[in-house]
Amino acid sequence: MSDFIPIPIQDSHRLINAGNVILLSVQSQDKRTVTTVAWHMPVSNQPKLISCALANKRYGLELIKESGCFCINIPEFTLIDAVVFCGTYSGRKVDKCSEAHLTAVPCSTIHGFFIDECVAHIECELYSMFEAGDHTIVVGNVTGAMGKNHLFTPDGVIDINKVQLIHHLGGTHFGILKSQGG
Repeated sequence: MSDFIPIPIQDSHRLINAGNVILLSVQSQDKRTVTTVAWHMPVSNQPKLISCALANKRYGLELIKESGCFCINIPEFTLIDAVVFCGTYSGRKVDKCSEAHLTAVPCSTIHGFFIDECVAHIECELYSMFEAGDHTIVVGNVTGAMGKNHLFTPDGVIDINKVQLIHHLGGTHFGILKSQGG
Protein backbone atom coordinates (compact mmCIF):
# COMPACT_ATOMS: atom_id res chain seq x y z
CA MET A 1 0.00 0.00 0.00
CA SER A 2 1.32 3.43 -0.95
CA ASP A 3 1.79 6.25 1.55
CA PHE A 4 0.86 8.84 -1.09
CA ILE A 5 -2.25 10.99 -0.74
CA PRO A 6 -3.88 13.08 -3.46
CA ILE A 7 -2.93 16.76 -3.51
CA PRO A 8 -5.62 19.11 -4.84
CA ILE A 9 -4.49 20.61 -8.17
CA GLN A 10 -5.01 24.15 -6.80
CA ASP A 11 -2.38 23.36 -4.12
CA SER A 12 0.11 21.45 -6.32
CA HIS A 13 2.46 24.46 -6.62
CA ARG A 14 3.12 24.20 -2.88
CA LEU A 15 5.20 21.09 -3.57
CA ILE A 16 7.84 23.34 -5.18
CA ASN A 17 7.05 26.62 -3.43
CA ALA A 18 9.78 26.66 -0.77
CA GLY A 19 12.06 29.21 -2.43
CA ASN A 20 13.12 32.32 -0.57
CA VAL A 21 10.71 35.24 -0.55
CA ILE A 22 11.69 38.57 -2.09
CA LEU A 23 10.38 42.08 -1.72
CA LEU A 24 10.03 43.69 -5.13
CA SER A 25 10.30 47.49 -4.98
CA VAL A 26 9.22 49.72 -7.83
CA GLN A 27 8.53 53.38 -8.39
CA SER A 28 7.13 55.41 -11.23
CA GLN A 29 7.42 59.17 -10.91
CA ASP A 30 5.94 59.98 -7.47
CA LYS A 31 4.31 56.55 -6.94
CA ARG A 32 6.05 53.62 -5.27
CA THR A 33 5.27 50.24 -3.74
CA VAL A 34 6.80 47.11 -2.28
CA THR A 35 5.33 43.74 -3.23
CA THR A 36 6.03 40.37 -1.62
CA VAL A 37 6.89 37.75 -4.25
CA ALA A 38 7.42 34.01 -3.74
CA TRP A 39 7.56 32.98 -7.41
CA HIS A 40 10.86 34.03 -9.01
CA MET A 41 13.95 32.51 -10.61
CA PRO A 42 17.02 33.20 -12.75
CA VAL A 43 16.32 32.47 -16.42
CA SER A 44 19.51 33.39 -18.34
CA ASN A 45 23.23 33.94 -17.76
CA GLN A 46 23.89 35.87 -21.00
CA PRO A 47 22.31 38.32 -20.66
CA LYS A 48 21.77 38.00 -16.89
CA LEU A 49 17.96 37.74 -16.59
CA ILE A 50 15.70 37.12 -13.60
CA SER A 51 11.94 36.50 -13.72
CA CYS A 52 9.14 37.13 -11.24
CA ALA A 53 5.50 36.07 -11.46
CA LEU A 54 3.16 38.84 -10.32
CA ALA A 55 -0.61 38.58 -9.99
CA ASN A 56 -2.24 40.64 -12.72
CA LYS A 57 -4.04 42.76 -10.11
CA ARG A 58 -0.81 43.83 -8.33
CA TYR A 59 -0.08 47.55 -8.16
CA GLY A 60 3.62 46.73 -8.52
CA LEU A 61 2.96 45.25 -11.96
CA GLU A 62 1.22 48.46 -13.02
CA LEU A 63 4.22 50.51 -11.86
CA ILE A 64 6.71 48.20 -13.63
CA LYS A 65 4.80 48.73 -16.88
CA GLU A 66 5.03 52.51 -16.35
CA SER A 67 8.65 52.71 -15.15
CA GLY A 68 10.35 49.89 -17.07
CA CYS A 69 12.39 48.78 -14.05
CA PHE A 70 12.23 47.16 -10.62
CA CYS A 71 14.43 46.07 -7.72
CA ILE A 72 14.51 42.65 -6.08
CA ASN A 73 15.24 42.84 -2.34
CA ILE A 74 16.29 39.83 -0.24
CA PRO A 75 14.79 40.02 3.28
CA GLU A 76 15.84 37.95 6.26
CA PHE A 77 13.48 36.38 8.77
CA THR A 78 13.66 39.36 11.12
CA LEU A 79 11.55 41.18 8.49
CA ILE A 80 8.75 38.57 8.44
CA ASP A 81 6.14 41.07 9.70
CA ALA A 82 7.05 43.55 6.95
CA VAL A 83 7.02 40.76 4.35
CA VAL A 84 3.53 39.65 5.40
CA PHE A 85 2.32 43.27 5.53
CA CYS A 86 3.66 44.04 2.03
CA GLY A 87 1.97 40.91 0.68
CA THR A 88 -1.35 41.69 2.35
CA TYR A 89 -2.03 45.37 1.66
CA SER A 90 -2.21 47.25 -1.64
CA GLY A 91 0.27 50.00 -2.42
CA ARG A 92 -2.62 51.85 -4.06
CA LYS A 93 -4.02 52.47 -0.57
CA VAL A 94 -1.02 52.63 1.79
CA ASP A 95 2.63 53.66 1.68
CA LYS A 96 4.09 50.25 2.45
CA CYS A 97 7.58 51.57 3.22
CA SER A 98 6.26 53.89 5.91
CA GLU A 99 3.71 51.45 7.34
CA ALA A 100 6.16 48.50 7.41
CA HIS A 101 9.04 50.69 8.71
CA LEU A 102 11.23 50.01 5.66
CA THR A 103 13.91 52.45 4.51
CA ALA A 104 13.87 53.28 0.78
CA VAL A 105 17.32 54.09 -0.64
CA PRO A 106 17.81 55.24 -4.26
CA CYS A 107 19.20 52.55 -6.60
CA SER A 108 22.45 53.24 -8.41
CA THR A 109 21.63 51.85 -11.89
CA ILE A 110 17.84 52.30 -12.28
CA HIS A 111 15.21 54.86 -11.32
CA GLY A 112 13.94 53.06 -8.26
CA PHE A 113 14.80 52.20 -4.68
CA PHE A 114 16.09 49.31 -2.65
CA ILE A 115 15.19 48.43 0.95
CA ASP A 116 18.06 49.13 3.31
CA GLU A 117 16.96 46.54 5.88
CA CYS A 118 17.31 43.70 3.35
CA VAL A 119 20.57 41.72 3.09
CA ALA A 120 20.96 42.20 -0.67
CA HIS A 121 19.27 43.65 -3.72
CA ILE A 122 19.28 43.22 -7.50
CA GLU A 123 18.46 46.15 -9.78
CA CYS A 124 16.70 45.28 -13.06
CA GLU A 125 15.53 46.95 -16.23
CA LEU A 126 12.43 45.41 -17.78
CA TYR A 127 13.51 42.96 -20.49
CA SER A 128 10.15 41.38 -21.33
CA MET A 129 6.81 40.40 -19.86
CA PHE A 130 4.03 38.04 -20.81
CA GLU A 131 0.73 36.94 -19.36
CA ALA A 132 0.50 33.47 -17.86
CA GLY A 133 -3.05 32.87 -16.64
CA ASP A 134 -3.84 35.11 -13.68
CA HIS A 135 -0.18 36.22 -13.41
CA THR A 136 2.27 38.12 -15.59
CA ILE A 137 5.85 36.92 -15.88
CA VAL A 138 8.17 39.91 -15.61
CA VAL A 139 11.72 39.34 -16.83
CA GLY A 140 14.38 41.79 -15.70
CA ASN A 141 17.85 42.41 -17.12
CA VAL A 142 20.20 42.74 -14.14
CA THR A 143 21.94 46.12 -14.12
CA GLY A 144 23.44 45.96 -10.63
CA ALA A 145 23.50 43.92 -7.43
CA MET A 146 24.71 44.59 -3.91
CA GLY A 147 24.83 42.62 -0.68
CA LYS A 148 25.96 43.12 2.90
CA ASN A 149 29.50 41.72 2.80
CA HIS A 150 29.61 40.05 6.23
CA LEU A 151 26.65 37.81 5.32
CA PHE A 152 28.33 36.01 2.41
CA THR A 153 30.75 33.11 2.25
CA PRO A 154 34.14 33.70 0.52
CA ASP A 155 32.72 32.18 -2.69
CA GLY A 156 29.76 34.62 -2.77
CA VAL A 157 26.94 32.48 -1.36
CA ILE A 158 24.64 33.78 1.38
CA ASP A 159 25.88 32.24 4.63
CA ILE A 160 22.82 30.60 6.22
CA ASN A 161 24.74 30.40 9.49
CA LYS A 162 24.64 34.22 9.61
CA VAL A 163 21.30 35.07 7.99
CA GLN A 164 17.97 33.28 7.82
CA LEU A 165 16.16 33.87 4.55
CA ILE A 166 12.38 33.57 4.51
CA HIS A 167 11.05 30.56 2.59
CA HIS A 168 7.40 30.47 1.58
CA LEU A 169 5.77 27.09 2.14
CA GLY A 170 2.29 28.11 0.97
CA GLY A 171 -0.53 30.25 2.29
CA THR A 172 0.57 31.89 5.53
CA HIS A 173 3.30 29.31 6.25
CA PHE A 174 6.96 30.27 6.17
CA GLY A 175 10.21 28.57 7.15
CA ILE A 176 14.00 28.96 7.24
CA LEU A 177 16.94 26.81 6.12
CA LYS A 178 19.13 25.11 8.69
CA SER A 179 22.77 24.24 8.17
CA GLN A 180 23.80 20.58 8.43
CA GLY A 181 27.19 21.37 9.87
CA GLY A 182 30.10 23.46 8.54
